[in-house]
Amino acid sequence: MNCYIYFKASAGKEAEVLQQERLLQNLMRQENEKSPLLQRRPTEQDGMHTWMEIYHQVTSDFEQRLELAYAQTGLQQLQSGERHMEYFVDIDLCA
Repeated sequence: MNCYIYFKASAGKEAEVLQQERLLQNLMRQENEKSPLLQRRPTEQDGMHTWMEIYHQVTSDFEQRLELAYAQTGLQQLQSGERHMEYFVDIDLCA
């Protein structure tokens, strides 16, 4: 199962978001074999960037570990609104 988390932050705070995301990703990388991915929409809208964190092959304790790691960052103060978390499973089309 994969987890996708997206949130918005002021385009003017991009450097700070990147710094805090590096911290979060490093903390999460210590717990997972696969490295998390970070993406951003190519353009801003209304002065905001939309960011996407992607975690592959998450385990049942993923949300608890993410919450602990997230609390060690300053992302909450940089975000505008809520973080949205969604899960998707891979579908084998060859079966």
